[in-house]
Amino acid sequence: MKKILYIFIAIAAAMLASCQEPETLMPSESRYGINSVTAYFLYDDREENEFPSVIDYEAGIITIVFPYTYPANSASHLEMSDLTKVKLVANLDDNVVVDPPLLFMDLTKDDNFITVTDQRKVKKTYQVKAEIRKSNLCQITKFEFPALNLTGVINETSKAISIIYDSPLGTQLANISLSFGASFEGTDPTVTALDYTDPVDITVVAQDGVTKATYTVKTETPDILSKGMRYGSEKFLWTVDMNTLGIGNTLLTGGMAVIKDYVVLNTRGEDMVVLNKETGEKTGTITLDFKSNVTNFYCTADSKDNILVCNLTPNDGTTFKIWRINGISGTPTLYITLDTAKSMGRKISVYGDLDGDAIITAPVYQGANEFYRWTVTGGVLNPTPDLVTVADSKMGAWTYNCDVVYSSATDVTADYFLSSYSAITGGERNHLWMDGKTHTIKFQSPNYSVNWVPNAIDYAFFNGVGFMVSNTINGFTWGADDVIYLYDLSQDNLDGTCWQCEKGLYGSFATANVANANQTGDVAVRVSDNGFYMDVYFMFSGGKVARVQFDCLNM
Repeated sequence: MKKILYIFIAIAAAMLASCQEPETLMPSESRYGINSVTAYFLYDDREENEFPSVIDYEAGIITIVFPYTYPANSASHLEMSDLTKVKLVANLDDNVVVDPPLLFMDLTKDDNFITVTDQRKVKKTYQVKAEIRKSNLCQITKFEFPALNLTGVINETSKAISIIYDSPLGTQLANISLSFGASFEGTDPTVTALDYTDPVDITVVAQDGVTKATYTVKTETPDILSKGMRYGSEKFLWTVDMNTLGIGNTLLTGGMAVIKDYVVLNTRGEDMVVLNKETGEKTGTITLDFKSNVTNFYCTADSKDNILVCNLTPNDGTTFKIWRINGISGTPTLYITLDTAKSMGRKISVYGDLDGDAIITAPVYQGANEFYRWTVTGGVLNPTPDLVTVADSKMGAWTYNCDVVYSSATDVTADYFLSSYSAITGGERNHLWMDGKTHTIKFQSPNYSVNWVPNAIDYAFFNGVGFMVSNTINGFTWGADDVIYLYDLSQDNLDGTCWQCEKGLYGSFATANVANANQTGDVAVRVSDNGFYMDVYFMFSGGKVARVQFDCLNM
């Protein structure tokens, strides 16, 4: 028998005061008086600790529905013996009372009755029961052909899985993820290879053994929106607490490079940690023979498979350096050197492909609002950078916090985006869309508190629309911030986000109860090779690293 869990039932305090007759009140529209009943486990702070009821008003039966698997996605399940001492929260109409007042109840018994007296003093007796139900979820959440490196596009509405491929698929073994507790009906396509030359139907049966869904797998191009992403399509694919990755000091993990198949985390003075991009699992490390507290200070990546690692100056002499690594098996090679006494290296960004065309930027700190800009044309780096000065007089100094990324891989006069601790006129902080010709503010986001620090930014062009992602960071052991913001640029403003993560769940204070004193973190946005998905990756130093996926499917 599983560990007995106690559930409590609470009626609003006003309803518990007594079970006397209600005052005379005739509503304009008479209802049943009791609208819902919800159960909660005692001493359980999980968000999923909320169990609804089904009320049969004609038969006078209130059935509290509990899941078979609890906690969700675990090996533990509930039994009726777990429900011997319970409480419930009831939602009642005004001036409605319940007799007897509900305190604790044993839902394993059949003699639980309550009487509801409505506004007209009409009484109705209900039996309160419990039912443990197995899940009725039966979705395919991921479909892949590993041998062909293909991922199916799932349209949940039409139950169609589209494989984008220009040749017959033939016989393939699939890698498929299902709703928790669900299973395949008939042949398991993850164990037995099937012939996908023609469309194949795959049936999934829910944990309850009754509910089913049949998906059709076929080669085709899915229907997509004319422009932009599908709002509401966001899905967290994984989150990982960096304190579980064997990093010596995750508070010094200040950079994140997202390449073709991996997410690479850079921690000052340590070798880089490599995560599988699909699962978030640690797969290895990249050895840095030049590592020290200030030589491998930050990292980023281009749109392909190239990682850039930079040092911090002037702490490391007077030469700013950027090393280039091709893939996780590549050897770090010195790529850029710049003799300078300026403070640089807290952030660098690249837009484009270093084997093709790209623009690299590196902000200057503790001086004028400036950044260096390198260009790459046809895979060839111009080693002599331009020093760009931001000309907008409304901006204060960004001191230690700034990141800049361009919207073009070829046009140095294109607009760029800036996330920094610059105080705009009025004193607050903002994410900025800059005019690439005048270097003045084109659009700015709503104000953010001076207590939170914006300092990482990235940009992608997805399904005909530009998207910008940025952050604000909490550097204290109080309050709640650590937020990621995604902006849809098709409206030519930064007035609001199209998505942002829940506040205060992913930073070091939330996960480890320590302050992210350097106020560091990182963001990246990438578009899938087939163009149907856009992934936002984010990291808060000392906290979590995560991947969130959006799509442009017309569904």
